[in-house]
Amino acid sequence: MESKIFIHMNTSEPSGIEGPMAGTSVAIDPNISVENWPFTALSTALEEYVALEDAALVQRLRTSGATLRGQTFMGELGLGLYRDTGGAAVSNGLVDLVIKTDTTGEVRMAAANSGCFGFKPSYGLVSRSGMIGLVPSMESCGMLAGEIKTISTALGCIAGGANPLDPSINKADIKKVLQDLEHWQDFQTRPITVGILGEQDNTAVEKLSRPGISVKKVSIKNLALTPMLHNIIGSVEASSSAGRFDSVRYGHRSSASTKNWNDMYINSRGEAFGPLVKAYLFQGGYFQYQNYSAFVDACRSRARLVQEVDEALGTVDLIILPPSAKLRSALDEPKSVADLYEAFSSTVLASLTGHPAIFIPGAPGLQLLGKRFGDARLLSLAARISNILKGEI
Repeated sequence: MESKIFIHMNTSEPSGIEGPMAGTSVAIDPNISVENWPFTALSTALEEYVALEDAALVQRLRTSGATLRGQTFMGELGLGLYRDTGGAAVSNGLVDLVIKTDTTGEVRMAAANSGCFGFKPSYGLVSRSGMIGLVPSMESCGMLAGEIKTISTALGCIAGGANPLDPSINKADIKKVLQDLEHWQDFQTRPITVGILGEQDNTAVEKLSRPGISVKKVSIKNLALTPMLHNIIGSVEASSSAGRFDSVRYGHRSSASTKNWNDMYINSRGEAFGPLVKAYLFQGGYFQYQNYSAFVDACRSRARLVQEVDEALGTVDLIILPPSAKLRSALDEPKSVADLYEAFSSTVLASLTGHPAIFIPGAPGLQLLGKRFGDARLLSLAARISNILKGEI
């Protein structure tokens, strides 16, 4: 079983460091740098590439006493869930925690498919330094675990860190999050207001109607635009980011006979990426060079959407997002970029706007959206709601 879930396993002994994560086994996506481990992001473009140093979050895991178990399979360059085994590593009890990137909602959809908790933190809370990024303004390092307490402890260990290589880090907001995480369970006893969108109605929402919890309808006017905006902006960023994979300094180089450097580059690039990533890059190139105005409009609409979500969350403590009807299809190989966004239509909002989000397992499961840098509060309320759904409260 392990050989089908892990692409690389760490055979060295645990460090023995005493810390908050001592005794916690962790698996990591292979697009996050761990010194001397394969660093391929499961892309031919980086075949046989080995990491030279630890990512910022890996350094923090080590000093917190965590045991690095190995690397699980992932979608190429973190896009989608095809071949992903992070959720299986947790659900089969092979690790306590999986650190993986969330670009279109991979962490939450993996959790939904494996029956565990999947958390995407606020953008800028966990350093991306040492990560092979595809969509820099949206990707976050999220977590899969069987218990919210495991996620909360890990977040307190890996969040923050002033790093000149990562301009996304916001030290002021991070300080407040870390303070809240020390008392994250305090939020579980306070009255809360849960927001629902439109005519959303399911049995999970009905279970929440009890003293101390009120349900309120909220509106996000441009919510329907979310997949399109993510698609346009994400593909442009991906096209730009993937330009560094030139097959000259590292990674795959075509063995086809060529007459000059330009032919080598073209052949190598053609062989370097799978169908989904290649289609995504071509689309990004179109918006970069043929329809740039659409990209500019998408960026403006994104800013308005962030404001709308902030305004909606200004009246409630969290928002329940509509459940996904495409859970199983998220694990299949997408036939097109459109298929990818159809499968992840319920999760791309948090990735686009940078808000924290968590998936709670159950029947049915719930996806919750919280205030930016209100991660501790969201985790606490998610634990409370999870207990309600399980009938423990």
